[in-house]
Amino acid sequence: MNTPSHVILNLALLGRRSRSHLNSHIFWGALVPDLALFGFYGWAKLIVQMDEATIWREAYYEPFWQDIFAVGNSIPLALLVIAIALWLRGRRPDWQPLADGAIVLATSVVLHCLADLPLHVDDGHQHFWPLSNFRFESKISYWDPDHHGGIVALGEFTLVLIASWRVWQLVQSRWLKGLLFLSNGLMWVIYAGFYL
Repeated sequence: MNTPSHVILNLALLGRRSRSHLNSHIFWGALVPDLALFGFYGWAKLIVQMDEATIWREAYYEPFWQDIFAVGNSIPLALLVIAIALWLRGRRPDWQPLADGAIVLATSVVLHCLADLPLHVDDGHQHFWPLSNFRFESKISYWDPDHHGGIVALGEFTLVLIASWRVWQLVQSRWLKGLLFLSNGLMWVIYAGFYL
């Protein structure tokens, strides 16, 4: 799935108006699995100046980068963070705000990974690292037209549009509402340009 989709869906699923102070943790947790990918792309495009085909057909699959991507996309590591935060929360009540933030952030990471898992054909991540290097290879892709990418993307964008209604009600600031509106508009423009 696209990164903005993860953010919007995770906010819709995990966000609570009564706990709006945790929304930033949900936001960052939805981004964590893709942060290394953004760093990789910036390095490849701006520093090394690779062309798009080389970036996505060669450099992306280098073991060095795949190992880095595995860390942020690791469900076991996110579950370990949740377990440690729960333990700290029970032992150190004064750490409860920190523990709550860590739990929500790691839960958002897990949701991101679970949403990505069935939507990658041959470009998926090692979601069970360091316990396993296994990569699930799906028959459908969130982007590849040869593997139903157009249909999956339409479903993703429709789901995000619906989820955005809930997120609109959760966020208070005009700035965040503007970003939500802009994000939805850009997704539909990208979809129209890529698949239609």
